[in-house]
Amino acid sequence: MRKVSPRLVAIMMAGAVTVTSITPVTGYQTITVNAATDSQEKEAAQGYQTNLTGFDYKKGDWKETKDGLYSNAVDKGDCFAFSKTTAKNFVYSTDVTFKRNQGAATLIFRFNNNLDNKECYAVNIDGGSHKCKLWRWQENSDYQLIDEKEVKATDDEKYTLKVVAYDSWISYYVNDTLIASTGDYTLQKDDKGQSTVLTEGSLGLLNWNGEMTFQNTYYTELNDQNTPELKNISVSSSTGDVEKAAQFTSTEPIMIQYVKNNAETVDLNIEKKNKNADVQVEYDGKTYNDGKNIPVKVGKNYITVKSTVQGENGQTATLTYRVNVHRRAADKTYYNEAYRNQYHYSVKDGWGNDLNGLVKYKGTYHMFYQFYDDTKWGPMHWAHATSKDLIHWEEQPIALYPDANGAMFSGCIVADEKNTSGLFGDGNEGGLVALITADGNGQRIKVAYSTDEGKTWKKTNKIVADWSKDPLNNRDFRDPKVFRWENKWFMVIAGGPLRIYSSDNLTDWKCESTYADLHTECPDLYPIETKDGVKWVLSRGGRFYKVGDFKQVDGKWKFVADEAYKNSDGVMNFGKDSYAAMTYYVQNFGTQENPTIPEIIEGNWMNTWDDYCNKVADTVGQNFNGTYNLNLKVGLKQENGKYVLTQTPISEYESLRDAENKISYKDVTISEDNDLLKDFAKDTYEIVAKFKPSEKTKKVGFRLRKNQNDTEYTDVIYDLENEKLSIDRSKSGKIISQEFKKINEQSNVKKNEDGSVELHIYVDKASVEVFSSNNTAAGANQIFPTPTSLGASVLVEGDPVKADIDIYPMKSIWTDKEELTDVESVGSMQNENQILYAGDSVELSAYVFPISMDQTITWDVTEGKDVVSIKESDGKAVVTALKSGKATVTASSKSDPSKKKIFTINVKENNFKTNIKKFVNVSGNWTIDGEVLSDSNQSANDFYMSEDAVVNEKSTIEADMSFEKGLVNLIFASKSTDPNGAYCLQFVPGSNKVRLFRMYKDGDIAVGEMSSSISDGAYHHVKIEKEANAVKVYVDDKECLNYTFDANKESDKDFFDIKTGYMGLGLWDGAVSFKNLYVDKKEETKPSEPTKPSEPIKPSEPTKPSEPTKPSEPIKPSEPPKPSETPKTISVTLKGNGGKTVTTINKTKAGTKLPGWNKTKYKTAGKKGYVFAGWTYQGKVVNKVPASDKNIVLTAKFVKIKVGTAKLSSLKGKSGKGTGFVAKSIKYTNKYGEKRGFRFRYSTSKKMKSAKYKTTGLAKNVYTKTGLKKGKKYYVQVRYYYYDSTNQKVYGAYSNAKSVKAN
Repeated sequence: MRKVSPRLVAIMMAGAVTVTSITPVTGYQTITVNAATDSQEKEAAQGYQTNLTGFDYKKGDWKETKDGLYSNAVDKGDCFAFSKTTAKNFVYSTDVTFKRNQGAATLIFRFNNNLDNKECYAVNIDGGSHKCKLWRWQENSDYQLIDEKEVKATDDEKYTLKVVAYDSWISYYVNDTLIASTGDYTLQKDDKGQSTVLTEGSLGLLNWNGEMTFQNTYYTELNDQNTPELKNISVSSSTGDVEKAAQFTSTEPIMIQYVKNNAETVDLNIEKKNKNADVQVEYDGKTYNDGKNIPVKVGKNYITVKSTVQGENGQTATLTYRVNVHRRAADKTYYNEAYRNQYHYSVKDGWGNDLNGLVKYKGTYHMFYQFYDDTKWGPMHWAHATSKDLIHWEEQPIALYPDANGAMFSGCIVADEKNTSGLFGDGNEGGLVALITADGNGQRIKVAYSTDEGKTWKKTNKIVADWSKDPLNNRDFRDPKVFRWENKWFMVIAGGPLRIYSSDNLTDWKCESTYADLHTECPDLYPIETKDGVKWVLSRGGRFYKVGDFKQVDGKWKFVADEAYKNSDGVMNFGKDSYAAMTYYVQNFGTQENPTIPEIIEGNWMNTWDDYCNKVADTVGQNFNGTYNLNLKVGLKQENGKYVLTQTPISEYESLRDAENKISYKDVTISEDNDLLKDFAKDTYEIVAKFKPSEKTKKVGFRLRKNQNDTEYTDVIYDLENEKLSIDRSKSGKIISQEFKKINEQSNVKKNEDGSVELHIYVDKASVEVFSSNNTAAGANQIFPTPTSLGASVLVEGDPVKADIDIYPMKSIWTDKEELTDVESVGSMQNENQILYAGDSVELSAYVFPISMDQTITWDVTEGKDVVSIKESDGKAVVTALKSGKATVTASSKSDPSKKKIFTINVKENNFKTNIKKFVNVSGNWTIDGEVLSDSNQSANDFYMSEDAVVNEKSTIEADMSFEKGLVNLIFASKSTDPNGAYCLQFVPGSNKVRLFRMYKDGDIAVGEMSSSISDGAYHHVKIEKEANAVKVYVDDKECLNYTFDANKESDKDFFDIKTGYMGLGLWDGAVSFKNLYVDKKEETKPSEPTKPSEPIKPSEPTKPSEPTKPSEPIKPSEPPKPSETPKTISVTLKGNGGKTVTTINKTKAGTKLPGWNKTKYKTAGKKGYVFAGWTYQGKVVNKVPASDKNIVLTAKFVKIKVGTAKLSSLKGKSGKGTGFVAKSIKYTNKYGEKRGFRFRYSTSKKMKSAKYKTTGLAKNVYTKTGLKKGKKYYVQVRYYYYDSTNQKVYGAYSNAKSVKAN
């Protein structure tokens, strides 16, 4: 599975830390914190107050004074104070007062007492930026566990930092305001995970480059007697019904409890472990001391429960729980939605994607899947449903929640019937074991187990496999699928490249084989018995597959593809909406000699990550977004000398057929102009058809979900001449995106031996699935037709055919569905927000839901009668824009006028200056308002193309362009209004690069460079000079790209075929505005309203740029004035990355030398991974104040640091005083004045297992190690690093390992 995630943050109020709302934000969050605590105000009469013992100071100046523990680490980097105090579960706090507005104060905890290979946690606050961090050092590398959060500075620069660490749950407070809580995605939505949680270690302090005083540094151990941990939280209601009780985990912050719509208020029933704990319940700005009668709205309601205990020395320890009480909509809402499939499972509310943990155990099928309580992807949970027949499902409570290891990405479940894992205790039978991807800072596999047949789950702390330990060292290490074979457990895992692991006990895994060039998500590997013995199918995410053998090769287990599949794949599903296939674990597969292979059943997620999955619910107007394909039985059959996969809908679906209302035709002759199904009107049915074509029959198929005018429909067609099966939904109703419009097809779909063609089609409210060629071809697509589009017809092209056709209406699987007897709503397939230009018209239509009601609609202009006029015809309304302004048009049900659909009509002026007469709005929401043409989108490709070929062999294209976010494309040579393959220029936010490439083709043709990024929201003039064989690009009148095309290059040759071409504008995932768009001549023409193309366009996602960064503030070029004899005094503002001001130099004159880059002071304005290369003015680097008669701004230029692979210049054993070795590398200072730093490591293993580390710093290139075992061989490596402009180390690759014997 993939991830895409905006941040959610809880906005905290000072004082009581009350959650007032959960609001999406981007960037840093500023949190108001309380004033300094009482302990900060107390004068330290006895000096430094602490109950930590045995401090050991590492680097910097540390001394105890009457005010506390003074520390000065200015320009000294990390300076530590470690104590001998160790703790497991605790509250740990300190007061800190900054003496300067720089540096960072840090609490260190659960430390391993090894500075050379640090393992610990740390929380800090920066005295300059007032930003806070929580991170973990793992093997001396730091992993951020939260995004930085900014707190408001206090007047006296005093702060109290506090950590509550309870098992894996870490909470961080600044002045008693909660900053971070691991696993609490209401504070931070982005995944920030870690490997196996550190559970104990020593406590300490860290001063980074600051001057400060620590005071009142205390810790209190937390145990059963003084714990803030709660025993249980349950939800009840005095006004309504509560669904099955959610599982409460006392050491995780989140739980979700569903309640019925009649539960207007809820009660939280809280059981304490510690009777002395003080519990507060807060919701919507109010405190409920007894947790009773809390009003909840329909949908999600995050209620905060805080449990606080008093510790020693005035400390308090609080655990903050979030109880999401999700109140359902009215019962009649569910399973009556316009696009709720009736015999496919779908999530009741919220989001669902990949199937997880499919298992059959003790007669019950368990289906888990990726879930988030929203209609778009977010922090992943595992939802759960159960079934006895794989058709009718019962909802179960949420099974797994995000935690300190990360979000719960995809995984699997097996039945550990013999307790090979040992998780179920000695002498006990086994149970269910889940292997889950924990995502964040890379990916890793954790284990949970269930002793009650999947009702509740217990997570283990141990990470059983981690990307950092994998031979491929690739962070994409997810989606494990486990099976048992030859008395061992095996796991296929990917996300990127495929790996195969093995285990004897499900908790200790070793890598058997890796496949660096075989990439996939959601892999599966399963055996199928054939006449040639057991063959194995490797599923690549449900999209493609290979057939081969799973066997030992040179002592390692490997999947070896059959010859036919070594360089190619079979197609599992040619439709767009079938992904992340997973098979049910039923039992041990046995052995090669004695296979015990059950019937293999697979499921799929009915959606795609291509570009529209997150848009479905918003586009069609529903509160759920997660539907799943039919369950399929998989098999193999031989075809043309190779095994091919068969996927057959399970026979249980036949029980849903309404046989009494079956429509049947036997040996009927069907011609092109047939009306066989003229009276057909249904939306959920199954078609079983066999066509016997004539020699000149070209195509056969069905037109499905069509309206009366045949303007809306979905076609399923078999092309007999080309043996091609296709689904065309380009006119199916609501079109989600350009990807959605594409025709999906599969070639080489064979006819039967007798020349006949079979089509087995399942039509549901919002989907079409087709199977053919003995179930070797399968396609699945979502569709969103107008609910009143119920027709169907048989398609024949060429000579007539004979056919047998059976059509079965299908019964609903939703046993708790209520029948609707009254008008519920008025809907429309059109956008409720319409934009018109004066004089333009649009035809609006609407329908009454449910569609069994009277469909008569009445129309009225309820606001803005002088802005628009309407004319009714055949139940529709033609709206004509009269003048600029806003109007409201209402469509009401005649039988129940209270049910209505409201359209908002915005009439705008079209003063866009251009000489292009007409545009085609290929995709997106391009609008003109006054002189500005603009568009915005999320994760989509939008295009606005000239309707005519307006670009000649020699043409100039000019426009003024403004953007801050997204990829902006200027298309200057296209063969048509379809931009696929067009020659374009791309501008990237935060980058000064201009990319020349072909749309939807891999790779760059050329890359140019501007003086700075132009993604600053200001308008910049772009000019493209196109020649017959070249292109030049200017930005703000400065040339930034000049390229000559080569007719012999594959990427260039098509350019020469576009003698006259189309131009256009494009946008991916952002917002852009244009003014003054001209081609060649300057005569202005107001473009007419953009029209939709008649033929579907087939774009796909462009290549995304690497490392987008925030733009530095651009400087508009101007001609600098000549300096006068007496230079004028001006102010110079210096700005860094993202336009952040680093300092202002007042009353300076031209010629004054400029300062360099102070890494400590300016680090927050630096660019990570880049070094400062000078100040720029008007695109040029300057080292002195330029001449100007006005105040000016200079912008920092950053250059990416190139570290390179290190070398050991010498390595010798050391004798005499201290046995060991002396390693030496090479000193170096780069051209930007940055000195190289050195980090050595050594081990007795050539693979550097359990290596010890030593950073010698910038000046010392020699590492002398003593205290080693005499005569023992050691392997030594070194790596270089530089400090970047954010004062962070940037490392290069390690040198080759050299060996030495300790003398």
